[in-house]
Amino acid sequence: MEKRASERLAVKIQLRLFYGNIVYTGIVTNLSENGMFICTKMSFPVDSVLIAIILLEEQTLKLPIKIRRAVRSNNHLNDVEDGGIGVSLLNPSKEYIDFIRKTSGSLLSRDNDSFISRPINPSIDLS
Repeated sequence: MEKRASERLAVKIQLRLFYGNIVYTGIVTNLSENGMFICTKMSFPVDSVLIAIILLEEQTLKLPIKIRRAVRSNNHLNDVEDGGIGVSLLNPSKEYIDFIRKTSGSLLSRDNDSFISRPINPSIDLS
């Protein structure tokens, strides 16, 4: 069994992935201080570097990520996505680490098993 450097948190957070000049969508299903798994219909080459944008109620997180593995969906008849990408974070920001710690604390104090972000606005400002 693989041992992780950081505990994974089960979440459901929408994000945008910027790869070249194209924007893709995905849903983070688990995350840690060092990485996350993103459900997405897109497949990216392993070792590719992308920018992930997570829109939270109080802030926007811009995260450089590196693709570590790709998982293909086995379920073609259902809307449930089980395929996606495992990524590592490149130089996680203080804001991201603070978000992880806050999310971890709020999950422990709730019966809910996931954190849900606000819907993504189609016109996102990256500046």
